[in-house]
Amino acid sequence: MSRKVTYIILMLLMPLLMSANSSTAPDLQDTLREVTVVNQRLAAIEESRSSSVNHIYMRQIEQEQRINYKDLSGMIPNLYVPDYGSRMTSTIYMRGLGARIDNPVLGMYIDGVGIANKNSYDFDLFDIRSIRVARGPQGTLFGRNTIGGIMTIQTISPLDWQGIRATAGYGNYNNGEGKVSVYKKIDRKAEWGIAGSAYYRHTDGYFTNRYDGKRVDPSDEAGVRLRVDGRNEKGYQNSTFLSYNFLQQGGFPYHKPGEGINHNDTCAYRRHNLIFGSSYTFPAGDFKLSGTTSYQYLNDDMRMDQDYMPLPYFTLEQAQQEHYVSQELTLRPKSAYKAKQSGLAWDWLTGMQLSYKHQSMLAPVHFMQTGIDSLILKNANNGIHTAFPEAEMVLQEDNFVIGSRFTTQALDLAAYHTSFLNIGNWQIEAGVRLDFEYQHFRYLSDGTVHYMVKNTPITDWREIESKVEGVVRLPYFEALPKIAATYISPKRSWRAYASIAEGYKAGGFNTQLFSDILQNRMMSDMMQDMGVSFADGGEYTVSEVITYKPERCLTFEAGISGNYKKDDLRLEGSATAYELEVFNQQLTTYPKRGTGRLMTNAGHSRSAGAEVTGSIGWKGLSFSAAYGYTYAYFVNYDNGRQDYSGNRVPYMPENTVSGSLQYRFEFDHKVFRALTLNVNTNAYGRIFWDEENEYVQPMYALLNANIILQMKYVSLELWGKNLTQTKYDVFRFVSMGNTFLQSGKPLTFGGKIKVEI
Repeated sequence: MSRKVTYIILMLLMPLLMSANSSTAPDLQDTLREVTVVNQRLAAIEESRSSSVNHIYMRQIEQEQRINYKDLSGMIPNLYVPDYGSRMTSTIYMRGLGARIDNPVLGMYIDGVGIANKNSYDFDLFDIRSIRVARGPQGTLFGRNTIGGIMTIQTISPLDWQGIRATAGYGNYNNGEGKVSVYKKIDRKAEWGIAGSAYYRHTDGYFTNRYDGKRVDPSDEAGVRLRVDGRNEKGYQNSTFLSYNFLQQGGFPYHKPGEGINHNDTCAYRRHNLIFGSSYTFPAGDFKLSGTTSYQYLNDDMRMDQDYMPLPYFTLEQAQQEHYVSQELTLRPKSAYKAKQSGLAWDWLTGMQLSYKHQSMLAPVHFMQTGIDSLILKNANNGIHTAFPEAEMVLQEDNFVIGSRFTTQALDLAAYHTSFLNIGNWQIEAGVRLDFEYQHFRYLSDGTVHYMVKNTPITDWREIESKVEGVVRLPYFEALPKIAATYISPKRSWRAYASIAEGYKAGGFNTQLFSDILQNRMMSDMMQDMGVSFADGGEYTVSEVITYKPERCLTFEAGISGNYKKDDLRLEGSATAYELEVFNQQLTTYPKRGTGRLMTNAGHSRSAGAEVTGSIGWKGLSFSAAYGYTYAYFVNYDNGRQDYSGNRVPYMPENTVSGSLQYRFEFDHKVFRALTLNVNTNAYGRIFWDEENEYVQPMYALLNANIILQMKYVSLELWGKNLTQTKYDVFRFVSMGNTFLQSGKPLTFGGKIKVEI
């Protein structure tokens, strides 16, 4: 059937193909290759030659339906962002680094502003001018949580393009979208511009719940963005934006192997996200003084049927409000200092950053009858039977709530410096960042139940009110150095570099384990109330599990890249090899008995690998490919129950592969401008699902394609993803002794109409 469809499409397009010639007609996507960066730290990354950097521009983003940053998996070697759970689940794996919850390994910057919480990472990519990913630790300039690199996203500036853009699209599963943007200069002499954008996206969802026959993962998302840019001939620059995003969706389509999704309670995620950011540069004599000021507000609410089964076990809610403010100031010379006759040139960047976060979280766990019987009474009665074999504890409540309230305050103060010394064809880069972080964590978890014990003198209902509360203070001080050497060919057509850099990922608090902690406290309180010594004191105490340590990484990297251009032929390529020594690697685990998730630290792991990218262009034909290989294993990891030393680090693919083949036909026609055909694929695997390396996802590939007919003001597009209907698992885990997984998305397809005036 698929071959017949292909033949029909080619026959319908043949008259247009026959009229194609080599003439070119510049459009918006062709004119926005160069990016002016106001944030000087990001500018320094562009000027540095000692990082592996991938550039993705508007044409490829839009033509290949890269809707959000998860769609960049594989396009960047060794970058893997699985699409599972909900939009709250922004798990990133890079070069053998990554964990499922809490802090990311890849920092994200949008128009110069660093995104504070990874819950905000997964948003709609629209009117994106360019995306650049610098791989490897970037902690010297950007601090914590950039242990795997940074992703910088630049939207269209009203100073660079003026007009109206509008898009409407529809696809299977009732996927619909609408976007509109207006860009205008408001003062041409002083160069001020303003832009306004809005979008809406809906889907009915891809997975059906057998319990009620409804789709598990419907989604509605909307957002607006306002941007004002200005600059003048004296060197002043400013870029200020305000964005708001709203999301309401279902999610967490987890199911047992060989069975369908089948749970009885609500799974959903809601998010309000507001970001204000302003980046600016002022001339200050022989220097440039730059800064970025930002405020971010996140209000989200996650609800989950945490047993993922049709029985009334328990549900979890996690609602948080977070306020984040940040101020950055940098100073650098207007031009590099050059020594006469010696050929030496010295450029540098120095600065400081101050940020503060205040987060309030409510995380109640609602226990119902089956959960009470199997998770609480069963364990409690096992303890009672050590003293009273015939006794049986019962609770008056058929459901109750364990409430948890957390307040986290975090202050971060950093100073950094990086120097670039150019000696002939060599560039030497050296820098260090001093980072001080202070975290203040207040917790309160409580619950009340009434119990009696049959076949004992305790035949009246007795009240037990259990509570766990306290304050934890965590100060951290980190010194993050980097040193690198780069050789640049005389014609600047290729470069080779080697670097050593250190990065770290912040420590934190195991908030999702407090329901388990309080369950243990309740059972202990009931035993104590009865005067019975509890046979099993529980798996852990608060002091043992409440915190986890920062993760540190030392990276050794070497690479080479180059380009060649002659007439219509364009060649680019790069190759990188690296080794990472990771200490206290953060791992997300599920306790053998319980309902929560636990972040732990492995002693020492190592990751070694290679990355290769390449592209070729000739007239209207272009091909690009990327390959990443990672061998990540535990050097030393013994959790007290089992020694995993030598095993592979889970959840990280050994291989990532991507390829994109495109042909663009240009037309000498009054109406039709161009026809673009694109076929692209991404492949991942193997992926180990646990520390024991017992379960493995074999390597799998996804095939995608699109066709775009471009006219003077209007473009028509047809697209499809996972055309071969590949079956694969995107996530697998064990909870309460049961194995659950999420299947990958099925075949999706649709069409779009886009207007540019």
